[in-house]
Amino acid sequence: MQMRILSCALLMLLAGFVASAQTQGGFELTLFDVDGTSKVVGRLPLSVYAPRVSPDGKRIAFETRDPSGPDGPRLWVAEISDLAGRRPFANAPGPMNWAPMWTPDGERLVYLVSGERPDAVYWRRADGTGNPEHLLDTRSAEGWMAGGSQMRFLTLTGNGDYGISAFDMNTRKTTPLVDLPASAQHSSSVSPDGRWMAYASNETGRYEVWLEPLPANGTRYQLTRSGGSHPLWSQDGRSVYFDRQRQLFQLTLNIKEPASSGEPTPLPIKGFVQAEYRRQFDLMPNGRQFLVLIPVP
Repeated sequence: MQMRILSCALLMLLAGFVASAQTQGGFELTLFDVDGTSKVVGRLPLSVYAPRVSPDGKRIAFETRDPSGPDGPRLWVAEISDLAGRRPFANAPGPMNWAPMWTPDGERLVYLVSGERPDAVYWRRADGTGNPEHLLDTRSAEGWMAGGSQMRFLTLTGNGDYGISAFDMNTRKTTPLVDLPASAQHSSSVSPDGRWMAYASNETGRYEVWLEPLPANGTRYQLTRSGGSHPLWSQDGRSVYFDRQRQLFQLTLNIKEPASSGEPTPLPIKGFVQAEYRRQFDLMPNGRQFLVLIPVP
């Protein structure tokens, strides 16, 4: 038994070494069309995480996580056409600022502040001017409800027990959307017409994509059966994209009877980096291209 444990530990160590070696060159920020056509738009450092595209499709915001490296743990904003000219987004008011999200008008960035204080969500003008403003104390922001007056955010209870709620920007009131005890629900995405919310949940023992109507009425539909996470809606609201084992899939929905929706179709977009929680790819405003991080050997 002791030898087996040692062997497993050695295999995990070797796997970690191989993964590190494969990504020592950083990442190529790559645009993939749904038909598999790709274009490398530039290179980013190894410590980059979860780039987010601005509503006009011209800029990205992202974080770097290496505390000892030249890029440090901080937020950045860059023109997609000029990644080398990226500028640091003012790191205030905390030591760790991460998980950026654009406002619908592209004027501000919402982000998470962690470190010396409990997690809190702030926002600030995307050009770095003005003072950061506190919005609410929570884990992180995920997206916007239709119309942009409500923000979706994550709650966290215990270890990995995530739930999804909405925050009204005018009244500052919060409304729970889905939160199942002892499991994680996250990576929510709202349909273009605002009537449906897709999200990932591991309540079955692994992550699957789920769907429920808005406003929530207790009805829920499990869309995938073989694993899936990080859903994003298509521009026409008729299908959902999601990832499974670092490959993207498309699932055409039967909105009248979601439970009868067919099987997902694999897309020729794979080999990008993706962790368990936050989505590390993004959909361009044109609805046909994905921005992904491809490891550079």
